Amino acid sequence: MIFDSHCHVLPPDFGSRHNELAARDATYAALFPESGGRFADAEQLLRDMDAAGVDRAVAMGFGWTDPDVATEVNNYLIRAAAAHSERITAFASVNPAWGDQAVREASRCLDAGAYGIGEIHAHSQRFDIGDAALMGPLMALLRTRNAPIVIHASEPVGHQYPGKGSTTPPGLLQFAADFPENRIVFAHLGGGLPFYAAMPEVADALSNVWYDTAALPFLYRPSAIVAAAMTAGPDRILFGTDYPLLTHRRVIDYVQSAGLSQCDLDAIMGGNASFLVNAGNPPMETLPDYLRPGLDIVLIGLNPSIRSVQAGRYFANPRNRFWTAVSAANLVGRPVGSDDDAALLADGIGFTDVVKRPTSQASGLTAADYRRDAPALREKLLRHAPRIACFHGFTAYRAYLRHGEGIKTVGSLELGRQDLVIGSSRVFVLPNPSPANARYSLDDLSAWYRELNRWRIELTP
Repeated sequence: MIFDSHCHVLPPDFGSRHNELAARDATYAALFPESGGRFADAEQLLRDMDAAGVDRAVAMGFGWTDPDVATEVNNYLIRAAAAHSERITAFASVNPAWGDQAVREASRCLDAGAYGIGEIHAHSQRFDIGDAALMGPLMALLRTRNAPIVIHASEPVGHQYPGKGSTTPPGLLQFAADFPENRIVFAHLGGGLPFYAAMPEVADALSNVWYDTAALPFLYRPSAIVAAAMTAGPDRILFGTDYPLLTHRRVIDYVQSAGLSQCDLDAIMGGNASFLVNAGNPPMETLPDYLRPGLDIVLIGLNPSIRSVQAGRYFANPRNRFWTAVSAANLVGRPVGSDDDAALLADGIGFTDVVKRPTSQASGLTAADYRRDAPALREKLLRHAPRIACFHGFTAYRAYLRHGEGIKTVGSLELGRQDLVIGSSRVFVLPNPSPANARYSLDDLSAWYRELNRWRIELTP
């Protein structure tokens, strides 16, 4: 799937109204200093998507300064998304400097079918992205609607171009830190901000942020995507073109030339956006819980991988060692594979996760994910009361302790049996069977599953 998360679509007559629009709107004048700029309406976008093999796109305007221009474009985008709901998702644009008027317009557009807000251009809209008091009312609305916002970002170095502006990494970092519960997309690879995510304190402040690849062929070599994926995580990168400034095919070829793994490429080209942007807010696509009262063991992962969700099975990655280790340990008395996940309920074994939102890597999770889902996990365990609640890895267990039990300070942990009891459920911690966890061999994993089974037998009346 190819999901273009950053396209600009304007009403068909905008191309013939240059002088009027440039006089009325400062952002329009900054982006299109001369007549004859590149414009596309919704129908042209769909034709070009078909030609390039793009399945879905986010269509947005710009950070308008004139309220009437913003309303005109927002209405057009909403109508286009309604007419092509399987292909186009609308983001509406407002100017936070309008105050209450911005909140009213954003609320109106979200009610009418827009999914998010963007693109916002702080420089031409003449407000400070780091002004938390100014941004607060709009961000509060978006938080209650679970709606993302797209912010134009610019590089503090490099060449100048129309609309570059001065919304650079320091201000963007402060903005993300001010609103940790909001879903935020920084356009144009965040002006280079993800490169600083190698610093732990920066990574922590950016746990709610994604970055798109819009216009990157004008800005960086393809290796920039690899660097951003390494520091911020491949789950945080969204394919975007800045269409019609760049064609879909040009940016597709650019991203594909970066030499990413197929798993990371699939996530960036469509998987990440399909989970971040889902028009109409349908129920989150994830793996089901396999739970019932009185199970012997509930196996608890950190969160499902995108690959597992696509397959509809727990531990569906053939490189994951879970099923091989469980079979070698004879945990259920026979060889088993991912197709058997639901069937293991009959053997007294269930499955769930600390966080239900899928990502390609754990780095894709946000603090808001943990705060939302860890308490829900505790309620599930209390309700179903398995004999053993078994966490896969210290990361999953620590996240549960902090956000599910409210235990803020956790000392050193050991694998195996734990002192904690959740209702009537005892707790066991296993090594994470992910192929990335090279510290433990397959034999090590199998030994720990055998130890889990021994405790299971001890606890069985």
